Amino acid sequence: MSLLRPLLISASLLLSTTGFAREIDVPVPMDYRLIRNVLVTQLFTGEGQTARLWKDGKDCSFLDLSNPQITGVDGQVKIDNNVHAQFGAKMGGKCMTLVKWKGILETLQKPTLDKTGNVLSFPVTNTSAFDSNGQQLNINQLQELLQKVVAPKLAEFKIDLNESRDDIVKTLLPYVPAEDSEQLHDSVNSLRFNSVKADAKNIMLNLGFNANVKAANIQPAATFSDSELQQWQAVWQEWQASLDKAITQAPLEGDLANSRDTLLSVLHKAGAAFEQGLTTDHAEGSDPVRAFINESWDELAPLLRTVSKQLPGAEGLRYLTLIAATDLMYELESIGSPFGLEISANGLRKIARSYISHKAGQS
Repeated sequence: MSLLRPLLISASLLLSTTGFAREIDVPVPMDYRLIRNVLVTQLFTGEGQTARLWKDGKDCSFLDLSNPQITGVDGQVKIDNNVHAQFGAKMGGKCMTLVKWKGILETLQKPTLDKTGNVLSFPVTNTSAFDSNGQQLNINQLQELLQKVVAPKLAEFKIDLNESRDDIVKTLLPYVPAEDSEQLHDSVNSLRFNSVKADAKNIMLNLGFNANVKAANIQPAATFSDSELQQWQAVWQEWQASLDKAITQAPLEGDLANSRDTLLSVLHKAGAAFEQGLTTDHAEGSDPVRAFINESWDELAPLLRTVSKQLPGAEGLRYLTLIAATDLMYELESIGSPFGLEISANGLRKIARSYISHKAGQS
């Protein structure tokens, strides 16, 4: 999964087909723990989350990185990697070790946007290496290898919107009415990075796109039939099982570990509130979906954000999408409604029907 796909989904959910045009600029914070998980998923694919970035043809010499730690320093991203390097020679069919070194490689990498706003890269501005005692590396051959091979490999990490657009559209289409699909493509094509900044805790991206905002379609949607409810229950059970498993297995610590039961309980309440909103009419002011979001989101969102940072890259970003999308729906409701939908039982019925219809068409 592309790094930006889930983040862009949250922004794309704000698009609509008729009404007034609006330039939207959405702040998307990316915690360094989440970025680390994505980096590990993409680069550190060896046993024990290692990355063998160089080896000779005789398997006597190699250089491995492991355990990347990411922070922000003076507007740059600092990555500390454990280094295990060995230089050897094959003699009599066996490798003889000539040099072995373990230490830390520190790179400073500057978040940089290209002229089009489509590509975010992290060129290396400085490298330094030192052993466990803090002594600077003084092995010339290894210093040259770190500069010419390892640093460029770390600098290859990029976020390219052009590689994500088709994936974003495919992900969003199940939730979008067929008549809105053309506008969805146009709006996704307008996505770009407006700015990026690294601070001590996050990389803050400002994601811009063009949106046409329309008034919410308040025409009541019919409650779900027994057949529709059965299909929805199958979808919800699949989603809930996936999230329950992720929360249960996440390596949570401290206060968050104590909140695990609270998080599971709130998510299970969501299922009951959503099903009630889909199947029963309600008086004005007693919408079960909106009531659940209003009562629970302030409690649920911080827990989900923290859980997302503990999960592997793709899983963490997937749940971060849910959080960002809901936050942004709140923000945009003050001026209009994405695809004419709103945070309500009425809006949920429309989204759920669109998704179920799309899924049925694929089977």
